[in-house]
Amino acid sequence: MKGIDPSSGAALKKLALSAAAALIALGAAELLVRLAGAAPQVYTIQKGRFQLSHNPKIGYEPVPLTYNGKELSFYDYLGASNSLGYRDVEHEIAKPPGVVRIVVLGDSVAAGLHIRRNEDVFPPILEQSLNAQGLRAEVINLAVSGYNTQQEVETLKEKGLRYQPDLVLVAYTLSSREHVDGDILKTLLEAEREKQGLSSARANSILVKSALYRFVRFRVLAVRRRSGSQPQEYLDLVSHDTVGQYFEELRELARQNHFAVLVAVFPRLVRNFNYYRFADQHQFVHELAQRNGFHLIDLLEPYSRCREESIAPISIDNFHPSAYGQRCAALAIARAVLAERKPPG
Repeated sequence: MKGIDPSSGAALKKLALSAAAALIALGAAELLVRLAGAAPQVYTIQKGRFQLSHNPKIGYEPVPLTYNGKELSFYDYLGASNSLGYRDVEHEIAKPPGVVRIVVLGDSVAAGLHIRRNEDVFPPILEQSLNAQGLRAEVINLAVSGYNTQQEVETLKEKGLRYQPDLVLVAYTLSSREHVDGDILKTLLEAEREKQGLSSARANSILVKSALYRFVRFRVLAVRRRSGSQPQEYLDLVSHDTVGQYFEELRELARQNHFAVLVAVFPRLVRNFNYYRFADQHQFVHELAQRNGFHLIDLLEPYSRCREESIAPISIDNFHPSAYGQRCAALAIARAVLAERKPPG
């Protein structure tokens, strides 16, 4: 039987001593930085229901919050979000057996801007309608005001895929090719600059507790910003037309994670649909959805029908449906889902 090579034992001992010395040195450096007070404080950059995201392609994300004040600027709605900050109830990560899971991506339309009660926004109405018609469904709403397609798909990657969706529903609005967020991101970036860039969004969420890490990250390695340059860089990451690129990414995610995609196109809610000037924008997303193999429902015709069937207004403004308009969309989308997924029996 061969004996243990003395040289390998000595090498292991040397490695262990080096590791121990490094740990001791790091511990001593951590203590020294704490005693000297040299580590900067790091701030959570937040305004209303929104905070800067660590992912610059998302830019900002919702904050878990209950709000019942009078001023809705940067708050969007009254009441509580769920624990992730979205306007939705809590959802277990594990998918219940026999349930069709639908993850909704969208902007202020799907988030129900100007809608008083959460139960009057289309995702919960969609869930209720599908269950009433025999399809056991759970609808998870990840919509955030001001998001474009890039921010929506990046959110799906970070927070939506954990729910193992069977269907991803993209609530596509005609502002999806732009970045129209009411200056949410710009306001947050300006607040970050006022704090000299000491933002928790730029720090490792675990290491940030270490004074040594904060000192190295925000003092030693910090690059002096030229006034206004870095906020503009972050704005540029989310401000261009990302629909084509991110539909392709969504197609690849669907292939890898075995879910279907349904694009629901919300029209501009003009006074008279007979004089509708945005048909080319609908055609753009129709062709893009077809090219990527997505299902699509255009809500222009359902909204036209709903307007004829009731004196209740379908819209609050040219972009946002009323509670009646939200219900109109939900029932039309439910029909599209049921056309692809027949209830048992």
